[in-house]
Amino acid sequence: MSKSHSTYIMLLVSFFYLCHVVRGGFSRRAGFYEHLPPVPKSAVERNDAQFFEMPIDHFGGGEGTFMNRFWVNDTYYKPGGPVFLFDSGEQDAEPLVPYYLQEYHGLSATMRVAKRYNGLAILWEHRFYGDSLPFPVNENTTAEQWQYLNTEQALEDVVYFANRFSLSKTGRVEDRTQECGVPCCAFETRTIFAVWASSAPVHAQVDMAAYYKAAERSLTRNCSADWVAVTHFVDDTLLNGTAEEAADLKYRLLSAREDGVTRERAAHASDVSAAGVLMDPLSFYQYAASVLPFCNVLETRNWTATPFETGLAANLGIDVALDAFLAAVREVNYAAIPGDADDPVADRSWMWQYCSEYGFYQRGDRSNPLSIETSFRSLERFQDECNAAFPQGLPPAPAVNKVNKYGGWSMTPSNVLFTNGEFDPWRTMGLASIESDSPRRTPSVAVPRCNVAPRFPSFFGLTHANMVHVSDLRVLLTADSNHTDFKTVGFYSPVSQEPFYSGLGLFELALDEWLPCFGERL
Repeated sequence: MSKSHSTYIMLLVSFFYLCHVVRGGFSRRAGFYEHLPPVPKSAVERNDAQFFEMPIDHFGGGEGTFMNRFWVNDTYYKPGGPVFLFDSGEQDAEPLVPYYLQEYHGLSATMRVAKRYNGLAILWEHRFYGDSLPFPVNENTTAEQWQYLNTEQALEDVVYFANRFSLSKTGRVEDRTQECGVPCCAFETRTIFAVWASSAPVHAQVDMAAYYKAAERSLTRNCSADWVAVTHFVDDTLLNGTAEEAADLKYRLLSAREDGVTRERAAHASDVSAAGVLMDPLSFYQYAASVLPFCNVLETRNWTATPFETGLAANLGIDVALDAFLAAVREVNYAAIPGDADDPVADRSWMWQYCSEYGFYQRGDRSNPLSIETSFRSLERFQDECNAAFPQGLPPAPAVNKVNKYGGWSMTPSNVLFTNGEFDPWRTMGLASIESDSPRRTPSVAVPRCNVAPRFPSFFGLTHANMVHVSDLRVLLTADSNHTDFKTVGFYSPVSQEPFYSGLGLFELALDEWLPCFGERL
């Protein structure tokens, strides 16, 4: 797509891709991505990956190039139409192709806007993930190689690509080398015209105890009270109890997760691994509509009793609450719920990113009276794990300033829609954050004028009630097992049709307002 056809780029981003502003232009893993069941090849049309030659280093230029993977759907494209680029975030992008580019079992925002505006749809893969690898990613990847996985380089990848491609008559995207003409690490206004940022954190900090604060807010009050009480009891017993008390508790905890645990094995388990059983119900929380199935089994003691409004611990004591909690973990059986196979490339790459720049250490906060995460997951533990995984090349602590320099919680971009789920843990780092150390800004659904930034503290955005992470970029129209089994209902996004249609509708209203002025920016 060449600029001679007045092509403009719309960026749809989710996960940890950060939107930032420069002169009015704009510019997220382990457990942070959506589980998408494999799609049979016969169920969708063939869509082969394409590759674009990308500089490893946009700013030094001495490290050669690598092939960055992407996919295209030009079903609705007409000459002069916009390009809608969906950035897949920190994961192997290939499993997303059927869902977001071919609309398997539902609709996707990317394809809906492509249809409405006669546009071209692109699914973009992040460097160091999937098959977009500048270097092999494993335990032997060097510090010198890891330095090219950072926010600055990843942002510039999209700018470089957007300024150098065109759609050929064969339907292939071709490299069109030309002067970039944009400042480094910024999406220049002619390159990215508008952005829909779904569930996008814009602020980075080392301490992210707030992650599970969002989960606690989503619980029923009796479930929250019991979860808090059980967590505090387990932490106190493992920390201050006798050796016999700690060994007995570890045996009870680990036996709830799997059969065949011996007392000897349990006694040798670490405190953090044993207490981590209490986090099993949150295994899928980021994309869950709620943990209601677990809470229902807990509070009714597996459907054998009427729940107490104030919880089991307050009425029957902590032993009853702990027994019911572990029985619910066993009954729901999270280990048997389908999930993705381990992806060592993505796991290691994401770990480098949060250890080096993002932080986001999701620790347990013992000082928080409503904490549902074990305090054995501490800031020190996170940092020790980072240092062990990457003995060389890391700063003493994540360099969050390299992210927050783009504006963080204070950014005021124009032509950007920010959407969040009310209980999305990543909302805590987004513009819609309600955490005590955030500006507590207010979203407005009033569409701003083209190229005009909303006045701080307001921002153009929408918070979906009762929803979680990336609830609005696709919608399920054909039921599947993940949405019909009571144990897994709500465990996979999308969980509701309303966020998709409300988010899409608002973005289309904005584009109707903004697109007429695009030519003024050329």
